Amino acid sequence: MNWIVASAKWLGGLSMLAILSIGLKGCLGKHIEVHGAGASFPAPIYARWRALYHREHPDISIHYRAVGSGRGIKAITAGEVDFGASDALLKKSEERALRQPLLSIPTVMGPVVLAYNLPRLEGELTLSGDLIAGIYLGEITHWNDEHIALLNPGINLPALPIRVAHRSDSSGTTHIFTDYLSEVSEEWRNDVGRGKRVFWPTGNEWAGDGNDGVAHRILLEPGGIGYLELKYAQNAGLNYAALINRAGKRVRPTAKAVQEAEQNTPASPESYLKQSIVNAPGEGSYPISAFTYLLVYRDISDMESHRAHALIDFLKWVLNEGQPEARKLHYVPLPEELRLQVLEDVASIKLPPLPTVH
Repeated sequence: MNWIVASAKWLGGLSMLAILSIGLKGCLGKHIEVHGAGASFPAPIYARWRALYHREHPDISIHYRAVGSGRGIKAITAGEVDFGASDALLKKSEERALRQPLLSIPTVMGPVVLAYNLPRLEGELTLSGDLIAGIYLGEITHWNDEHIALLNPGINLPALPIRVAHRSDSSGTTHIFTDYLSEVSEEWRNDVGRGKRVFWPTGNEWAGDGNDGVAHRILLEPGGIGYLELKYAQNAGLNYAALINRAGKRVRPTAKAVQEAEQNTPASPESYLKQSIVNAPGEGSYPISAFTYLLVYRDISDMESHRAHALIDFLKWVLNEGQPEARKLHYVPLPEELRLQVLEDVASIKLPPLPTVH
C-alpha cells in the first residue's frame, strides 16, 4: 500500500479513493453503488453532482431519490439508505429515533420563492410576509385585494380567485416556508406553526407531492400561487414574486441576497450550524433563505468498506469540487469558514478499513 500513499501525496488534487480505485481496478472487478433519499429542494444540484462525480469515478454510482425530507429522515433512521437528505435539521424526537448519532452536513443554500400563475399580469409582483400569511390563512382570497394592490401600485391585478398550492408530503421546503410565516405572522405562529407537515387552513385541494408537484398545481389554472425552490419555478416557466424583507426593502431571490441572509443571521452558541436563516436582518437579505443537508451516521464502520469509503469521498468532493457548480443551478455555495468546519466533521466519520490489495 506504500506506493498508493506516495502516489496520493504526489498527485495532491486527487482524492484518496480515486487513487485506491486506480490500484484496485481490475483486481476486484466491482462496481460500487451508494444510495440516498430525501429532500426535493436540492435535487437539481444533487443530480448534477452525481453525474459529474460518476464521470470522474466511473466505477461508483451515487443514486438519489427525491422523496421529501420526511421520507428521507425515515429512510436513514431505518437504515434503508446510505445517506438521507433534509432541508431542516432534525427535531429532538427524530434524533431519539436514531440508532446512533447522525451528522447533518450542509451542502448548499438556496431561496424558496412564491411562484404564481397570472398570465396577463404586466410587471413583477411584490409580496410581504403579512400578505403571504393572509393568503395562506385564507383571509386574502382574490388577486385584486386592496392589500395586494397597495403594495403593487401601477399593476393591473386581475379579479381572479387565489388558488393556494402547498406540499402534500412531509417536506423540508414546507418547514422553511412555515418557519418564515411563523416569524412574520403571530396569527400563523399561534394557529398553524412550523413543521415539515402542518394543518393547512386553505389550499388542500391544490396540494402537490414534491417541489415539482407544487409547480404542476400552480400551472393547472390561472390564479395559482405556491412556494417552491427557485430552480423548480424556473424549470416550469413560472414567474415569482419579489419579497419585502425584515428591513422593509424589496428583495429578489438572488445568490447575493441569500448570502446576506446567512451573513446577517447571528450564530448559535450551541452549534456552528445556524438553525434558521429566514427573516434575517439586513437591507439586502432575502427573507426565505435556507440551508439543505445530507444526513450520514457518524460511525459507518459496519457498512461494506468500499461503499463506505465511496460515500465519504463523494461528500468531500461535494464540499470541494462540487461547490462552484452550485451557482450554475441558482443555488449558493457554503460560506468558506462553514465549509472547512463541515469538512472536518466529515473527516471524523468512523470508517471500516479497506481490504489490503495483494
